[in-house]
Amino acid sequence: MKKHLLTLLRLLVPAAILAYLLWTFASDPENLDAARQIFSWKTHWLGVGFAFLCALTALSLTFTRWYLLVISVGIPFQLKEAFRLGFLAYMLNFVGLGGVGGDLFKGYMLAKENPLKRPEAVSTIFMDRLIGLYALFVVTSLATLGLDWEGATPAIQTVVYVVYGATLAGAFALGISCLPGFRRGSMREFLESLPKVGRIFKRAFTALGMYRRCPKYLAIIAVLSLGAHTLFSFAAYFLAAAMFDEHPTILEMMIITPLAMVFAAIPISPGGMGTLELAITELYVSVPGEELSKANAITVALAFRVLTIGLAFIGAVFYWANRASVDRTMAEASAEEDPL
Repeated sequence: MKKHLLTLLRLLVPAAILAYLLWTFASDPENLDAARQIFSWKTHWLGVGFAFLCALTALSLTFTRWYLLVISVGIPFQLKEAFRLGFLAYMLNFVGLGGVGGDLFKGYMLAKENPLKRPEAVSTIFMDRLIGLYALFVVTSLATLGLDWEGATPAIQTVVYVVYGATLAGAFALGISCLPGFRRGSMREFLESLPKVGRIFKRAFTALGMYRRCPKYLAIIAVLSLGAHTLFSFAAYFLAAAMFDEHPTILEMMIITPLAMVFAAIPISPGGMGTLELAITELYVSVPGEELSKANAITVALAFRVLTIGLAFIGAVFYWANRASVDRTMAEASAEEDPL
């Protein structure tokens, strides 16, 4: 019953958010001009296509990042398999059939094929998510350095300071955890013994211990992560520029998109459905120095969602080509109490 209620909640939350955005959009008849703009001659479809290409390249970089994480811990793996599982997992993040999300599916498949390296398989999933999340803050921090925030609203200034704090805290934690004495120190034991969050700390420290021996791979992975989130920002920028004459600058979009993706990472809806659109809408009208239309913001947010769904359709192709084996794997992962 609890599982079914959580699934229902994960569907109701994005539905409510999207309904609110659509109601806000439709409440003003003038906002319909923004919707008509998409299908008018003014829309630059070449720019839309370039946005999709940027997003596809960004997603490919994340698959390559996971591939490097896997082979760096000694698990035999092929790049084409990383792309196949990556696209399947990306689709499952939207669908989540049986409560099995993309990360769980990838991790279970990798652990199933390499039972003797189950801890290493788990570490690749955890590190992939951790590195990706931290890279969002780094890209945002770097973008904010190129903008003047003196005239920004107090709320946006607060967000910028929080981003700076998260970036510095992450760098500090990474540096401390790499010190030789931290492996068995009292600080580590204390953090791992904390209720509820101790398990997360334990997995993070275990994964970092595995990867600290591979500095060459970690440097490449860091570059791939920054490149992926930069390209996602470029995709959102080209979407906005293709549809509207007035839109955020590329630096402003490099703040809007990563921050919106941080909100989308909160596991309350499949694929960040609803939370991503709401975050893009609010940041779209708050971050830029000049005033922009909220109707345009909602239009760009929904267009970005359509773009991500287009990427998920690639995973659907892999799913239909291997439907029986994928369904069997998802059933096995869902049945286990602790699949990872």
